[in-house]
Amino acid sequence: MSKFQKTLVSIGSIGVLLAFTGCDLLNLTPQEPTKTRMEGIWQVTEAYNERGESILDSIDFPTSIFQLKSNNDVLSTAGPMMMYIVYGGNQYTKIASKIDQVMNYSNAEVTTDGEWFIENGYGVNRFTLEMKLEGLPGQSTITDILRLIGIRSEFLQTTIYHKFLDVSVTFDAFSDSVMTWDFDNTTTAEYNYKNSKGDYVLWDGWPTNSFSHCRFVLTKRVKTLPDLVKEAKN
Repeated sequence: MSKFQKTLVSIGSIGVLLAFTGCDLLNLTPQEPTKTRMEGIWQVTEAYNERGESILDSIDFPTSIFQLKSNNDVLSTAGPMMMYIVYGGNQYTKIASKIDQVMNYSNAEVTTDGEWFIENGYGVNRFTLEMKLEGLPGQSTITDILRLIGIRSEFLQTTIYHKFLDVSVTFDAFSDSVMTWDFDNTTTAEYNYKNSKGDYVLWDGWPTNSFSHCRFVLTKRVKTLPDLVKEAKN
């Protein structure tokens, strides 16, 4: 067999192999849409402020978990984390001792709720996160925290919707089980409350351009949110 014939046989063999294996051999199989990759239960395993300093111990009461549902609902134990982002580290030190009273997750069924939104498609790298921050019914409320920060009385709303648009989301190069959120210079914020008709009303109690540019590394978990809370407390 000539050298030319051997080359043709080799090319033919590769063609047959590709026919059986599809595009996986060349890593051309499209990955899942970003929204699908983000769905599930995630635990914040690393957290950094704008100076690159770890703040994980400051926001875990007892742990920061997000359950991102396919219908865009969010269940979380991330109230302290969101308060840190909104008000910054300096203000957060004033309220840290009060956080675990206002956002008490000792009952594993208690959550801080919200919604998340992202464009359909592959390789999408920005999303919107809106978290509804409030206190426990009949107990301490978010207004107790706002007073400590120095919010004027006319802005002491019991429920505030903190929305962050264009939060960066990236995944580990080798695993869909680790993703990173960056609240960076592209991210913008909107803070609202709702009137008696359920319409959004702009909340002017705190400037939207002063939130902390933090980075969070989240690891996907197979356990339920209540189980993870109980585990963290123990």
